[in-house]
Amino acid sequence: MQSESFERLQDLWTRRQHLTQQELVEFYQRTIAALVPCRPKSAAELGDSLADLRHQFFIERVLESQSDSTPAHIGALFLYFKRFVIDLVRKLRIDKDITDPKVHCALSAPDAWDAALSDYQLTQQDVRSAAERFVVELPHHMILLLRHCGCGGIPVAELAEEIASAQYHGGKLGLVHKQKGDADSSARQLVSSAHRATILGSWVLNLLKLRLGDSLSARDIAAAQIILDILCVAALSVHLDPASTPPNLDERPQA
Repeated sequence: MQSESFERLQDLWTRRQHLTQQELVEFYQRTIAALVPCRPKSAAELGDSLADLRHQFFIERVLESQSDSTPAHIGALFLYFKRFVIDLVRKLRIDKDITDPKVHCALSAPDAWDAALSDYQLTQQDVRSAAERFVVELPHHMILLLRHCGCGGIPVAELAEEIASAQYHGGKLGLVHKQKGDADSSARQLVSSAHRATILGSWVLNLLKLRLGDSLSARDIAAAQIILDILCVAALSVHLDPASTPPNLDERPQA
């Protein structure tokens, strides 16, 4: 897209809440045309055509966005669209897990959590409140990594284009991954001393009032998994405006 054309798109984007009907049509056409070269690989999972996804993106993430941010360049617009597709894929995967009877999901039996947490002088509400405080204090890029990679199961590499040094930050955060059919697979990573020193590992152990060098019992691991499940709910509930994330300037948009 030529710079003059994109400058016109930026102008329309800035005034999108006050456009005339003719300008709105022009804004839609310019946005859709600008996104044609952007073809996220993850879109194949959704089953919808790219044309439908572009239309949905324009309605949900452009017109309905309350952010004052405007894409600085065509690469930033591509990133907004890619992030929108990733959000849809993550939601699709989570919905499939919830509706799949073969997948064990601790969220389906929260009544049993209170007894497990009571051994640590905790309630579900205590953990929810702590999780909400923890999530909002994380940097924006780490919230993205947690919700998409730690909770949604999307590989960190898929966020490398929009988060600089995604692998490094993912390791620092201490992303955990639950395997299907294995209720405690995320929490067992806390057994590793390397994982305990991460942001997530330290937070979970502190909440359980356990020290870095303590030996973890099966009961500790089960309680840690409950905390991680509640944390994921908090992370997935945070509203993140796609236009509020600065683009990774190292990215080279692919045609």
